[in-house]
Amino acid sequence: MKNLLSKIDFTLMFRLILSAAMLYTGYHQNDTMTLVFGAFLAIYAVVGNKYKVGFGYSGCGYAPIKEIKKDTPETRNQIEFTEIK
Repeated sequence: MKNLLSKIDFTLMFRLILSAAMLYTGYHQNDTMTLVFGAFLAIYAVVGNKYKVGFGYSGCGYAPIKEIKKDTPETRNQIEFTEIK
């Protein structure tokens, strides 16, 4: 149980809360489509956390990687100016 709780991050927690709300709403209103969607969100949350895929993890979208080797004070101070006439 301690190992399972240590693997929960913010993105997984947000996704599980969303799926729990969908499951509760589906059960309370006796709506099967909401229950299926809530179960899908819960499964997607666990799989997404395991493989770190989807929104919320840096593998999705554009995540620039800073190259430390090229980041020296000389390169930071060199700015090229183009004069527009």
